[in-house]
Amino acid sequence: MTSLTSLTPAALKAMPPDALPQLAAHMRAFLLDTVSRTGGHIGANLGTVELAIALHYVFDSPADAIFWDTGHQGYAHKLITGRASLFATLNTKGGMNRFVSSAESDHDAMEASHAGTSLSMALGAALARRILGRSGWTIPVIGDGALCEGVALEALNHISVEPGVRVAVVLNDNGYAISPGFGALHNHLQQRGLGATGPDALFTSLGYETIGPVDGHDIAALTAAFERVRQSDRVALVHVKTEKGRGYPPAGAHPVRMHFSFPFDLGTGALTQTQAARCYQDVAAEAVGEVMDEDETVAAITPSTLYATGLAPVFARHPSRCFDPGMEEQHAMTMAVGLAKAGVKPVIFYQSTFMQRAFDQLFHDVCFAAHPVLLLAARSGFAGYDNPTHHGIYDLSYLQCLPNLRIFYPKDGFELRAMVLRHLRDLQGPTLVLMPYGPLDEFDPGPLGESARSLDQPEIVLPGRDVLLVAVGNTFAAAREAAMLLRQAGVDAGLVNVRRVKPLPVEALAPLLTACPNIVTIEQGVLDGGFGASVAAMMQDRRITPDLLRIGLPCAFVEPGSNQELCEAYGLTGQGIAKRVMERRSGV
Repeated sequence: MTSLTSLTPAALKAMPPDALPQLAAHMRAFLLDTVSRTGGHIGANLGTVELAIALHYVFDSPADAIFWDTGHQGYAHKLITGRASLFATLNTKGGMNRFVSSAESDHDAMEASHAGTSLSMALGAALARRILGRSGWTIPVIGDGALCEGVALEALNHISVEPGVRVAVVLNDNGYAISPGFGALHNHLQQRGLGATGPDALFTSLGYETIGPVDGHDIAALTAAFERVRQSDRVALVHVKTEKGRGYPPAGAHPVRMHFSFPFDLGTGALTQTQAARCYQDVAAEAVGEVMDEDETVAAITPSTLYATGLAPVFARHPSRCFDPGMEEQHAMTMAVGLAKAGVKPVIFYQSTFMQRAFDQLFHDVCFAAHPVLLLAARSGFAGYDNPTHHGIYDLSYLQCLPNLRIFYPKDGFELRAMVLRHLRDLQGPTLVLMPYGPLDEFDPGPLGESARSLDQPEIVLPGRDVLLVAVGNTFAAAREAAMLLRQAGVDAGLVNVRRVKPLPVEALAPLLTACPNIVTIEQGVLDGGFGASVAAMMQDRRITPDLLRIGLPCAFVEPGSNQELCEAYGLTGQGIAKRVMERRSGV
């Protein structure tokens, strides 16, 4: 048996077919052992072991380019392409990417962590080969949950009508997106079990040669299907049935089959690291549930991220008014508009990175007509060890330009609860409440007793004559620490918690900024077009002349890391902020 540390596509191809099932068992055991210690995307990867082996056994990567959609299903592919030694570094700063990454290996044809894009990329690569006269296959591997994405359906509509492209579409059907599958397409695929006979009329009607369903854990059947693809003169779609969490019984008892897990006990699947008892999304979900209990005109939506919103108890209590349309972020946004126009108050809960996909719908469908829709977005700011694209550090930069949209960012759970209750009970136009990733902060219960209108106004936490720190949301704790450090150094530092980021509370902020000679804005977001840029524009327009220091992030893709690691790296800790202020005062 070839050692996993020396495994390569060439070494795999040299193995006899009857040795491949043993290799699959070895790889699955390796993934369970390593990911149980590091944490990571485990469920989908346990399901693609045999699929990855068969693809590399038949095709010739990287000459034949495999496009693993989203990339969190590519761990077995990483093992085959010589990266076993990197797995111990998963979920460490600078360690192995959770997704496939072109920076990691030439065998990774795409680098993306949003679903549904593989078909378009693979077609583009195939067209380039046709234009340039190059040979080779492009093989997009897309999950059944991702196939319903608008961009995937657009590509599916295109691929089969292009002459002379060598594309082999692999549909990895495990019945799940992140959450369990949903919708008519899901239902159709579920009806096409392993015993189904005849070609799939849905895909053949679109011009594809359909192969399968094929048992995704039968390497011989998979290799036979892929060999058939190589002999076909048509674009083929291979329907592969896999099991998310394959070979690990605790995954079967998990609501999303251990899509992602923090380090866990290999025997039981139980987490071995203590997790925060409550996170921001839990508080937001509880507030949503409270209003839904009292108001039958409120409906909740989340596109395939129920596990990350805390809304599961709300969905259980109010199934007729709760909707998870699957990985259809754009549809979910515009569906909320339809609800609002008919007199229902919709609240739609995204993870921040996935809300980017619905920007056009937010702009054109929600904001243009100022429809009353409450948007909740978790993981704003740093988002941990997922791909750089998952950080919500661009939220303010790309959202502040939208007319009619109000944006709030609470400093803690008390403010978050008050904001959700207030806006859902009296929903006035498009309203977005951002919340950070990680454990809940609970600084001050005061907002729960404040009037609803006061949440629109900045909170003066500390007055200051020398420097005024103006903090946004998840930077409040570090800003407060910085203010204390500056005071200990003899600088009379004040602190303001903004709360409403857009529209900027100009009439309340202007006197505060005018009264202090040094202003510092602090945000866990890119500075280009961010909160500090809005303050700078306001000061310029009003001829407010104090010195302004903007502390935030460069306009770049920030590496994965824990919140603490990234705050230290980019100077967003209390000490980092205080140091920047002191350097500014000394002219450095």
